[in-house]
Amino acid sequence: MRWIVLGVLFLGMIINFADKSIIGIAAGPIMEDLDLSYEAWGIVGSSYYWLYPITGIFGAAWADKIGAKKMLCSLMFIWAVLQFGVLAITALPLLIIYRVLLGAFEGPFSPVAYSHAHKWFPPKLRGFANSVVVSGATVGAMVVAPALVALISIFGWKIAFACLGAASIVWAVIFMIFTKESPVEAYKEQQEKKKAKLEKINLKDFGKLLASPSALFTTLAYFSTYILVVWISVWLPIYLVEVVNMTSVEMGYGVMIIGIVSTLIYMSVSMVSDYVYKRNQNWRTSRVFVVGISMVIGALSMASITIFQHPIWVIAAMCLAKGLTYAILPIGPTIMINEMPERGGLMTSILTSSGNIAGIVGPMFTGFIIGLSGSDKILGYNYSVLAMAVIVLIFAGLFTVFVKPDVNKKQPLETPAAQESN
Repeated sequence: MRWIVLGVLFLGMIINFADKSIIGIAAGPIMEDLDLSYEAWGIVGSSYYWLYPITGIFGAAWADKIGAKKMLCSLMFIWAVLQFGVLAITALPLLIIYRVLLGAFEGPFSPVAYSHAHKWFPPKLRGFANSVVVSGATVGAMVVAPALVALISIFGWKIAFACLGAASIVWAVIFMIFTKESPVEAYKEQQEKKKAKLEKINLKDFGKLLASPSALFTTLAYFSTYILVVWISVWLPIYLVEVVNMTSVEMGYGVMIIGIVSTLIYMSVSMVSDYVYKRNQNWRTSRVFVVGISMVIGALSMASITIFQHPIWVIAAMCLAKGLTYAILPIGPTIMINEMPERGGLMTSILTSSGNIAGIVGPMFTGFIIGLSGSDKILGYNYSVLAMAVIVLIFAGLFTVFVKPDVNKKQPLETPAAQESN
C-alpha cells in the first residue's frame, strides 16, 4: 500500500506543477491574446504566490486534524473548478484573480503530500520517498512540456488549462478509492489520542523553535531554491526562446530534457543522503553536508549560463543547477519534521510556504529587470540569473554551516509496517 500511496502522490504532484508551469509555457499565446507587457506578465507570475504561503500553512495544519486524504481530494476538486473557469478569462484582471485563487488552493498540497509520505516510510527511506514526490513536480513542470505545447498549439491555451482540470478530477477519484489515510488502524487510533495535544501549541516555544538555526536556515535554503523553482516555471520557456533562440518545439524538448536529467540528479542525491544516513546515523553528515554541497555546485552551474550561452551548455548547466539545487526539496521536510514530529504537516507547511514567499517577488523582480533593460533582454536575464545564483550560494553556505538537527529529539511514531521495514 505504501508504494501505491507514493505513486498517487507522485501523480498528484505532476498535476500540481503542471498547473503552475503551463502559464509559462503558454506565455506567448496568452500575452498576445490579452495584449500584456513584460511588467504585466511579471505580475501574473507573482500573483499565484500572493496567498500561497498563508493557505499552505493553514491548510497543512488543518490536514493534521482532518486527515491528508480528505484535504488532498478536496483541493483537487477545487483545482478542477478553477481550471475549467479559465474558459471565461478575457482580460488581465480575470487572469490575475484566477492565478491568485489557484495558488491559494494549491498552497497546502506539497506540505500535506510530504507529511503523508513521511508517515508511510521508515527513516532510512524517507529521503528517497520525498524525492519521488518532488520528482513529480519536475515531471509536471518540465517533462510534460512537449505535451502541453502540443495541446496549446492544437486547441489553444484555454482548452489546455481545462484538460488539467479534468486530470485533477481523475486523480481525486483514484486517491479516494485506492489509498488509505494511514498504514494500520492502530496508528489511526493513536493519532486520535494525540488530537488534544494538537489543539495546543505554546506560541513562545514554537517561535523559538522556528528561530533555531536548524529550522531557520533550512527554511532560508528552501526559500532560495524556490526562487529558482519560480524562475524556471515562469521565465525559463521565454528565456530559451528569446535568449537562446530556440523554436517553440525545441524549447519544449529542452525543458523536458532539463526535467528528466535534473530529476535523476536530485533523486540520486537523496539516495546518497539515505545511504550515508544508514551507514552512520548522522543527520548532519547525511542530510546537511550532502545537500549543502550539492546546492553550492548547483548555484555555480546556474551562474555559468550568463557566460556561456550556447544551447547545449545552457541545457546541461540547467540540468545541474536544477538537479543539485533541488536536493533541499526532498530533504528539507525531513529535517523540519524532525524538529517537531507530532506536527509534521505544520512544520512542512512552514517550510514550503515560507519558501514560496520567493514566488511573490521573484517573477515581478525578473519582469522589472527585463523591462528596464529595454532592447537588451539578454542583459536583463543575466542579471536575474546571477541574483538567483548568489542568493542560493549564500543560503546554501549558511545551511551547511549552521544546521545541526537534534538527533535526540523524540522521533515520529513508527507504524508496525515501518518498524518491520527497519
